[in-house]
Amino acid sequence: MDATALPMEKGVSVSDRSAFRRLHGLVVPFSLLFLWELVVRLGWVPPQLLAAPSQVVTRFVAMLLSGDLFVHAGISLYRLFAGFFLGASVGFFVGSAVGLSRSSERIFAPTLRFLSPVPPVAWIPVLIIAFGIGDLSKILLIAVGVFFIVFFHTVQGIRSTPTDLVDVGRVYEKTWPEIAMTILVPSSLPSVFSGLRVAMALCWILLIAAEVIASSKGLGWLIWDARNFSRPDDMFVGVASVGIFGKLTDNTLALLQARATRWQSMFGGA
Repeated sequence: MDATALPMEKGVSVSDRSAFRRLHGLVVPFSLLFLWELVVRLGWVPPQLLAAPSQVVTRFVAMLLSGDLFVHAGISLYRLFAGFFLGASVGFFVGSAVGLSRSSERIFAPTLRFLSPVPPVAWIPVLIIAFGIGDLSKILLIAVGVFFIVFFHTVQGIRSTPTDLVDVGRVYEKTWPEIAMTILVPSSLPSVFSGLRVAMALCWILLIAAEVIASSKGLGWLIWDARNFSRPDDMFVGVASVGIFGKLTDNTLALLQARATRWQSMFGGA
């Protein structure tokens, strides 16, 4: 039998089955959107409280064409990425130092373990008092939240490295810096990237919280202002924008993780 004929059994090709499987993920969102549209069109919810999906799409396109959405999204993305890269960089550096050195652990770990249970939003009043209500306080709030997640994931990743790998490096007479850079730090990357993805999700939460409390522009401000002045279509445009950008940022990190840890064999689900 020709092997190329196998995928065509029962009249269904492999590509057809793959496309059908991808459609599975659309069943739930489209069902919810249909029910949402129905509820609004039937008048079960006051229109000043909830806009129909069709109205949200129309408003989304209008804000894109006017450029208003780009203004709010650009400001929010600047704050998000600035805080993310600042917190992730410092978290990875300090986490690497603590993970590699017990001396560094004795210096930094007690203080950081004491501060880590404090919710990041609890720092908002302090940051506003110290730095005002400008971008800096929002960036630092995001950086604080990211720092602790990346720090602990980095330490955990380094300390989870099998000792056999370190012993192999010593057998080959590698110096300690060489062992750290070629064995310990690469071994920590799966844990680090997991931390980065969790931190990115937290970034969006902290960004919206900061923009709601003290801001005059940004996606968080757009959502809150629209809610206060009964513009549900604008509110859901802001929510949808956060969802879209959040998905894009997570997919980007997932792609970077796949490339950086392509040596790792992982179970992909049954």
